[in-house]
Amino acid sequence: MNKKEQLEEFYNYKYWREIQRNQLNTSSNIIFTFSATIIGFTINYLLKKDTSICESTKFLFVISIIILLISILFYLIFNISRLTDYTKTARYLSTNMSFEEIGTKTWLLGRITWYSFFLQIGIAFFGFLFSVIIFTSIIL
Repeated sequence: MNKKEQLEEFYNYKYWREIQRNQLNTSSNIIFTFSATIIGFTINYLLKKDTSICESTKFLFVISIIILLISILFYLIFNISRLTDYTKTARYLSTNMSFEEIGTKTWLLGRITWYSFFLQIGIAFFGFLFSVIIFTSIIL
């Protein structure tokens, strides 16, 4: 199968693309939800326990919040680039443009989407881990 046939199959096989989009969206939303929840929980904890926590622990909490906010930033970049990619791809598909041209014109947006998704996951993981370590050190 040559490259042109592969691209035609890629753009014409709508069902698996729809499933992939839904799973990607769900995964990103779950990570966003955990990040926002941990930020809220941490801020609430700091406001209620403000006097009993040492300054270095507060500083570590702030770093954790910043890491999770960066993850949320990549969530926003992911969603904006994904929506832009879908819009442009749909617009190009409605023209007589070849699948190779469509792939070339949307390649960068696709890469930004996937890189921002993986960065969201990676940074959120470190934010979660950092938060768990800090809370564990306070509890123990």
